[in-house]
Amino acid sequence: MTIWVKNEKNGATKQAIREKEIALGVTLPIEYKQLLSEQNGGLIRKNHFKTTEPTSYGLDFGEIYYLASLDEILTDIPEQKDVDLAGKQVYFHRDELRYLGFSYIDNTSEPSIIYVDFETLQTLIVAETFATFIEELYFSPFPTDFAEQFPIKKLNQIFASSNVQKTKQLLELLEDYPDKKWYLETLLGLLEKQEIPYNLVVCSLFENQLLYFRRKLVPELVEQIFVRLKACDGINKVTVAELYKEWN
Repeated sequence: MTIWVKNEKNGATKQAIREKEIALGVTLPIEYKQLLSEQNGGLIRKNHFKTTEPTSYGLDFGEIYYLASLDEILTDIPEQKDVDLAGKQVYFHRDELRYLGFSYIDNTSEPSIIYVDFETLQTLIVAETFATFIEELYFSPFPTDFAEQFPIKKLNQIFASSNVQKTKQLLELLEDYPDKKWYLETLLGLLEKQEIPYNLVVCSLFENQLLYFRRKLVPELVEQIFVRLKACDGINKVTVAELYKEWN
């Protein structure tokens, strides 16, 4: 079973990977290149990694939501000037000021995996190789009590592993989430499943968005949802028509 949450991205070609390596001046780990050849970046199914010592938050683990595509790989970040790191760092994951990356002692060596928290200036080697890092990743459900404070990639990863009931509960909790574009796009994504239980969830939550957050909604996305709902199975088309009349 692949580690990826499937998305619309094709795998990266050998040529594209080699060109990126030349631009970076390093050789990327074989296992990372193999994953990118399957899918060029995106959410992954595992969401935690163990740390060799407690993080600055007193935890013995860290969180991971995705692996960077070739275009998302980072080498020069403003925060790095505050930390004296040996060798060269190539980052494949970012969570606010916390990064995961390949740490090269020289340009030809196999990189270790480094965790850097630029807020607390903490650095940890969390695996000697990328292969070991991937092998030791594990899944543990995120508590959603403070989901409204989560970054979007974390929320998307949670939805990727959620059933209908959990999806509904989380979206209800996030009804006043400030990024309405993301919220409506998430509803559209659920409609793409073309499953009646999800259609019903979207219809109910969409109605609440129209009633309470009308002025904050993106009109183009609202129109797209209406088009999809009108064609969905299991939906009361009269209710949808009345909502559309109120929208206009």
